[in-house]
Amino acid sequence: MRYQPNMQGNVMPGAAAYPQFEQPQTAPNTQILGYLGRALSLEFSAGQHYLAQASLSKFRNEMQFAESFVTLANEEFQHANLITDRMVSQGALPAGSILSPATPANNVIEALRTCEARELALIQLYGEASNYTMNVGATEDHALFSRLLEEEQSQLVRVQGWLEEYYQNLANNPVPQRSFV
Repeated sequence: MRYQPNMQGNVMPGAAAYPQFEQPQTAPNTQILGYLGRALSLEFSAGQHYLAQASLSKFRNEMQFAESFVTLANEEFQHANLITDRMVSQGALPAGSILSPATPANNVIEALRTCEARELALIQLYGEASNYTMNVGATEDHALFSRLLEEEQSQLVRVQGWLEEYYQNLANNPVPQRSFV
């Protein structure tokens, strides 16, 4: 191939393969980026925790709960994907998430209580972020945080429902008292 004047293309190999984002006209709001970064850390931590609970449930032979924990983990990783997309659209990349360690649980009740605590932390963060973005008029960020808030509230209701169901099953099927007599 010979060089021809007015030739179309770019000398950078593969440069056109990457999506082009409209650059923000103003500097990104650091408070919103802070909320996004914290949300990303909490989502990854929750996903990691749910996968750990799934493994613990498998070892206790509680397969129904193991599958439910994997479903929750996948939902949290989807949330992390949405948050990362939003960060990139604002010209930022994740700076390195700090994950909370997974908490050990010896039974389903402990596992569900730890999951409940993680959901509550996410709900609190998304509530604050949603209010802040509404107050500053950041409509796209507000839409994202509002959506994530609703989804986390839905997850919390599910976790609490599993707790109720577990307690009802215990009440309906009491463990027989054993003795040596």
